[in-house]
Amino acid sequence: MGLTTAQRAAIQNNWATVNANMQEFGDALFMRYLLANPGDIQFFPKFASAGVGAQLRSNEAFQEQTLTVFQFLGQIVGKLNDLDAAGKMLQERVKTHKPRGITMAQFERLLDLLPRFLQENAGANGPCADAWRVAIANLMPYMRSEF
Repeated sequence: MGLTTAQRAAIQNNWATVNANMQEFGDALFMRYLLANPGDIQFFPKFASAGVGAQLRSNEAFQEQTLTVFQFLGQIVGKLNDLDAAGKMLQERVKTHKPRGITMAQFERLLDLLPRFLQENAGANGPCADAWRVAIANLMPYMRSEF
């Protein structure tokens, strides 16, 4: 299916907003994810002992993790003109997570949150959120191929 030029531009323009305050957006998305899936904190041994709650936002290891994830997402956004290249980047990332017991379900739960989160927090309008959904749908098969 792919992305249209307009969809790609909408995502990249929205990402410029995220990029301006990447740490805050990363922390907020991960807080939302972990509050909805508190058991998944076990996959983050560097900050698992902090527990899920407001105190986590000030945890340096948590902030490092969220920033790393959002920096990687920024690389994916930058490659959206070549979905195959973006997909292969994700595929390689999945390979590094699978040995730690992270399943496709964890990736899906996080990515399912992203479009609405960006609507509510980063100014993504309806068509932009839909473009994010299309991009995610196009990239998921690359990730699933590793499971």
